[in-house]
Amino acid sequence: MMKRACLGFLAVLTLTAPALAETPSQTCLAVIKAATARHKPGEVPGDCWRMGPLHLGMNLVQARTLLGEPGASQKFTVTYRRRKLSVTQLLYVYPRNLQNWLKLAPSRQADFHPVTLRLDFSKDALVAISVSDMAQIAAPPCKPSTLRRGFVRKGLEFPYGFHGLTLGAPMASVEPRFGKFAGRASDLQVYLPVPFLIEGKDTVSGLRIATGAPFEARGELPDFQLKLDPRSCFVTGYALAPGH
Repeated sequence: MMKRACLGFLAVLTLTAPALAETPSQTCLAVIKAATARHKPGEVPGDCWRMGPLHLGMNLVQARTLLGEPGASQKFTVTYRRRKLSVTQLLYVYPRNLQNWLKLAPSRQADFHPVTLRLDFSKDALVAISVSDMAQIAAPPCKPSTLRRGFVRKGLEFPYGFHGLTLGAPMASVEPRFGKFAGRASDLQVYLPVPFLIEGKDTVSGLRIATGAPFEARGELPDFQLKLDPRSCFVTGYALAPGH
């Protein structure tokens, strides 16, 4: 009887005990900055590599449970030091209800700037998270026959950032937050060996975190083929394909 009571008490403790809290962002920032300066990425707690509820290492089922059906997906291989690594990529568009919004309130082509989230998985583990407002956008020929006012969405389209760094942030704010860049190439800023890349010139237009060198490169930009209203030439929808 006493044994059953003890087992019941332990079960209650297990059910009521709080889950382990994730490392606070301020701690992550300090550790990432120190690890970058010392070139020791292994010092960064694993749960610091996250954007909102998404974190490196989660599996594909967990990601799809959080985000639902992707807008597009693809499978490819990357070669690193003579090894071929299989990758499954899921592509999400933000705002998530953009297709429905365009049907209700078509957008001028000049105002069509979707945000894309790309999740790369290898061996069923999330190895890279990319978010960007850059894309290849193509539209069929169209000559408007009527004038109308377009609806312009305001506010952040992607609700998460990387420890306070979000799309549109001034590029000048990055180094005070994460430390000195390891390298620059055109509009690409790199932190090495910490797997963290930032795109943009004056403002941040893309972020990518990865588990290591094999998965650092983001690849080609996603491709949007626009559907237009024949009278106004406003965007009423799109077909999406991932970049190769």
